[in-house]
Amino acid sequence: MPHKTTTLAALWPLGLAVIAMPASAADVTPQRLLNTKDEPQNWLMIHRDYDNSRHSSLAEINRDTVKSLELKYTFSIGGRSTGGTLRGKEESTPLVDDGYMYVTDTWSRVMKFDVRSGKEAIPLWRYDPKIRVSRTTRGLAMYGNNVFLSTYDARLIALNRDTGEVVWEVQAAAPMNPKTGTPSKTQGFSGAPLAVKTAGGRELLIQGESTGGSLGTRSWIGGFDIKTGGLVWRTFTIPAPGEPGSETWKDNHNAWRIGGASVWQTASYDPATNLLYFGTGDAFPTFDPEFRPGDNLYTASTLAVDADTGKIMWFFQETPNEHWDFDTPSPKMLYETTINGENRKVVANFSRNGFYYTLDRASGQFIRADQYQEKVTWTKGIDPKTGKPLDYDPASEVQRYAGIGQRRGKPGQEACPWYNGSPTFFPPTFDARRMIAYVSGAEGCSGGTVVQTPMDEKKDWVGLRMCCQEQGRGAAHGALWALDVRTGRIVGKTTYPVPNQSGMLSTDGDLVFTGHSNGRFSAYDADTIKELWSSSLGTPITAPPMTFAVGGRQYVAVVAGGDAGLRGAVLYQPSAFVAVFGLP
Repeated sequence: MPHKTTTLAALWPLGLAVIAMPASAADVTPQRLLNTKDEPQNWLMIHRDYDNSRHSSLAEINRDTVKSLELKYTFSIGGRSTGGTLRGKEESTPLVDDGYMYVTDTWSRVMKFDVRSGKEAIPLWRYDPKIRVSRTTRGLAMYGNNVFLSTYDARLIALNRDTGEVVWEVQAAAPMNPKTGTPSKTQGFSGAPLAVKTAGGRELLIQGESTGGSLGTRSWIGGFDIKTGGLVWRTFTIPAPGEPGSETWKDNHNAWRIGGASVWQTASYDPATNLLYFGTGDAFPTFDPEFRPGDNLYTASTLAVDADTGKIMWFFQETPNEHWDFDTPSPKMLYETTINGENRKVVANFSRNGFYYTLDRASGQFIRADQYQEKVTWTKGIDPKTGKPLDYDPASEVQRYAGIGQRRGKPGQEACPWYNGSPTFFPPTFDARRMIAYVSGAEGCSGGTVVQTPMDEKKDWVGLRMCCQEQGRGAAHGALWALDVRTGRIVGKTTYPVPNQSGMLSTDGDLVFTGHSNGRFSAYDADTIKELWSSSLGTPITAPPMTFAVGGRQYVAVVAGGDAGLRGAVLYQPSAFVAVFGLP
């Protein structure tokens, strides 16, 4: 497939003095990625660190100075201006290394800018992979002197950070296999890759397949050689017959072959255990549990995967035989805390089913689940010993859950929370000083009816897009929660008129930042959750903010533009742009 890198000289009439400026930074080594706390001025991976904290120790912009925060400059990155077959949300997090910013848009076009002046972004190069179908891209990875891109047509591409030239490119989709039903044409990537050096010394690019739950793909996680792009290991998130977990697919028409369990957020990584932590998506078809009786492993689960081999070391499933798109793609956060008087190293996440789950990082042992959504009706609660819903029936092939469930041809029942209200692609943040996790999303309920003519179990649906519910939507509003991870209690909350799909940033300036679908970009007091400052960008913000520093001055940046996907919101944005804020 054709690709193109364009230098700044070809695109922008800049002076020779500008062209001669150095456009390089030190190599991104494994040591730098393991110790991002030592470089608060930089943002080297999508969620800032391997713990997926999205927290920065920068504090020049703080609760006292934020009132003076002002827009310093904006610059266009393309986005939806060329059109496309799928509406895309701009969801990318820029990376910054020593004053050079790397960012991608929904069309997987990568751009490098010199932002060292603090006054403007000087474009240095632009790479276009020429994908034909766009949905979204959430970000990039860096390692050595390369920047790494994953595309919606399932390619992995390494680019030279200085020139933008292609170092290697591979088609990473799993090959079509008539026995397993893996359809190469429906595989794609939307989550950002992750670069790691494993305990065994392997240098790998980790990537999850993203389309499973919506396109009938048997999804997977892969580890690729960072120097060549060659496949080192691939682990499917839906077990084949005979593999552990395959007994949880109890149908007689091979539903596992289109089972879903997509992986569309970036993993966290613990070098001490050499484990990667992923969250998986829903089972396919999303709203028709009768098509796929059984618990449907490993959907709606946290997976701990050995980074050297790809072997699943443990798993925890939140919602067996899930009905409502209550999957768990939200980034898994790693931290150490005291729970019930005991020090624990944990992996934790906000789930779409309305609960915050805390698991032992090494073993996967369930520790606790705390309700953060105000209204939860789909279950009577979570068993404090097993972590399963209280109304889970191991003898039942199709779960009923508090009497509210999807059934073919029967009237829809309202279920809370709203399936799109809890974090999916919009990530939370964790402030280890306060031991507070912050998440922004929505509160509400939804209901629907499985279509009268569900999928024909006698047909082979591999590779076909199919939705199986006439989905209704109730009223929903936005919300920001602050949850004390030691107790599971909500210690702060605020609400917004419309649902939030941006994501979070927290800082040592006692602030948390998020964007809004109505175009507002806001800062909140980390203790009171009171809004202290906001600025309107005039277009939906569905990307998470980040922060960096150059010349000893702190800046906060966010990608804006795209389809908010909400009724009454702007549905078209002709150009995406990056907005950079700083103090006078």
